[in-house]
Amino acid sequence: MPSLQKCEFVPYLSITDATRAVTFYSDVFGVTPYLLLNMPDGRVMHCEFRVGASRFFISEELPEHGGTPSPTRLGATSVAIHLYVDDCDLMVETMKKNGSTVLMEPTDVFWGERFARVRDPFGHEWGITTKLREMTSHEIRAAAEQMFAEMSE
Repeated sequence: MPSLQKCEFVPYLSITDATRAVTFYSDVFGVTPYLLLNMPDGRVMHCEFRVGASRFFISEELPEHGGTPSPTRLGATSVAIHLYVDDCDLMVETMKKNGSTVLMEPTDVFWGERFARVRDPFGHEWGITTKLREMTSHEIRAAAEQMFAEMSE
């Protein structure tokens, strides 16, 4: 089995109108692309953003090159990107001001975080989270059991 000690997961988002997405992500995260490569016709072939200690990539969906379909083309997405930030409410408001749709307003949740769900203008869903307190897995399970018990009453 390969060693995963130096493993890094990097989301790669397929986007319809990736040029507009470069501006959106630059504005929302306050960074410029670390790397931006355009096709001869101007479409985004590859763009890398570095935000804090994390990275993510975007490109135009490029179906003629076997690219992954975008949520716009699919009419749905099957992956949510979980983003930890210092201020969940502020990030949600920033994303909303830049054209995102809030699917779940910021809420304090049983696992010790403030959490919201947002769909960006390109169909990608984001879980925006701020850690409120550290909890052990045992504490989280107990809080979930209590929540489920209260729901069934």
